[in-house]
Amino acid sequence: MSDRPMLHFAEMFRAGIGSACVFAFCMFCASMAWAQAPTHANIEYARVNNAPLRLDIYLPATPTSNRPLVIFVHGGGWSSGNKDVVQAGMLPLLNQGYAIASINYRLVNSTDANLYGGMSAVIFPAAVHDVKAAVRFLRANAAVYGFDPNRFGLWGGSAGSHLAAVAGLSTGNIALEGTVGDHVGTSSAVQVIVDGYGPTDILRMGPDASQAGFPGAGWDAPNTSHALLIGCGAQGMGAIRANIDNPAAPWPQCVAQANLANPVLHVDATDPPVWIGHATNDPVVPWPQSQRLYDALLAAAVPTSFVRAATGGHQLGEAQYVQARAFVAAAFAAPLLRDGFE
Repeated sequence: MSDRPMLHFAEMFRAGIGSACVFAFCMFCASMAWAQAPTHANIEYARVNNAPLRLDIYLPATPTSNRPLVIFVHGGGWSSGNKDVVQAGMLPLLNQGYAIASINYRLVNSTDANLYGGMSAVIFPAAVHDVKAAVRFLRANAAVYGFDPNRFGLWGGSAGSHLAAVAGLSTGNIALEGTVGDHVGTSSAVQVIVDGYGPTDILRMGPDASQAGFPGAGWDAPNTSHALLIGCGAQGMGAIRANIDNPAAPWPQCVAQANLANPVLHVDATDPPVWIGHATNDPVVPWPQSQRLYDALLAAAVPTSFVRAATGGHQLGEAQYVQARAFVAAAFAAPLLRDGFE
């Protein structure tokens, strides 16, 4: 890949709220998925500021009860995208008797800020609170839809993978559980996580991009998607990293937010199995981000597999998703066993 397309995709990831680049990024992600009509559409799972959060449910023909459920968290740079298109790599799960849910969550953009109560209501950890609220809603209603409440999974793509990883690896963390929805007493735990090319240590995206062979400055600049996510767009990750020990405002808050948003820092030995897939030539999220998470999972003895494709850009192919689905099946077949994973 030449330097020109590398810079093009880096600039796409740097896109600010509402820009044409975010739109292009969203369209790029949408091209990686297929549309399919849900069995139950636009179900309200929670309200924030009296505005609804909704999800769709896709049910297999059989079985009619005790179905494992995999919950899809869409990508879009945390500022765009929606639940309406499920990632193509997930759809064969329906033929395996699994149910799929696809959720909306609060986005870091002006539209959602106006809807849900201001920009402070949509920056991190708002989206993770929503993901956990969706898990709790679906588990509380497992009998209604025929789910097995003991076999829930999270599956994300890109920014959605980041949210899935943070939500799935932080069970019981009060700051990340939140109080969204009517089922706060229900567990938000999941039994497996699929992370497709998601960011992890967002504070170090720039150095990781350089390691992967891309110009790192674009990821460190102000108003990148990952800086906007934590409410520190004006600063940018490079400046935050340079002021990591600076006690003056706003640096401690920005560092704390970046760390809270880092799934690597939430890993412990009680976590569910995690499958990770990433392409070496991904110009949007550099592959060392996935390596960081994989290394932490290995160190904690969490069942995990990291499939690093040689090519593919900011997506994965069916060959990788075959492995992801097999990993999910193994986790659901024996959720209490920790053998048989890489």
